[in-house]
Amino acid sequence: MYPSVAHTLLDIDAVKLSPKEPFTWASGIKSPIYCDNRQILGDVKAHRKVIQLLIEELGKFEETDVIVGTATAGIPHATLIADRLAKPSAYVRGSKKAHGTARQIEGAAVKGKRVVSST
Repeated sequence: MYPSVAHTLLDIDAVKLSPKEPFTWASGIKSPIYCDNRQILGDVKAHRKVIQLLIEELGKFEETDVIVGTATAGIPHATLIADRLAKPSAYVRGSKKAHGTARQIEGAAVKGKRVVSST
């Protein structure tokens, strides 16, 4: 699976190199390499291939009840996977909302369920 995903990311120019001016990741880490997985969404052939590969990888694990994505980049991948598998989906925010229901997990209930996450 992984070489196929890597090749797909390279084919759609999602992998960027900048050794002279490193990228700053959300964690604050500086790196000469950046992989923008969101680019998969802009290429129908690429996103179908990656989603199919992820579904095949999920088949190696125990049955799952809910497919969960992390905000924000993992949400579309988790949603597409859940749709294809006819499973409920949810997403996890980086922190609880300061308004409304103050939830950190939105969508399907996950408490006590077997969950797999897409990031």
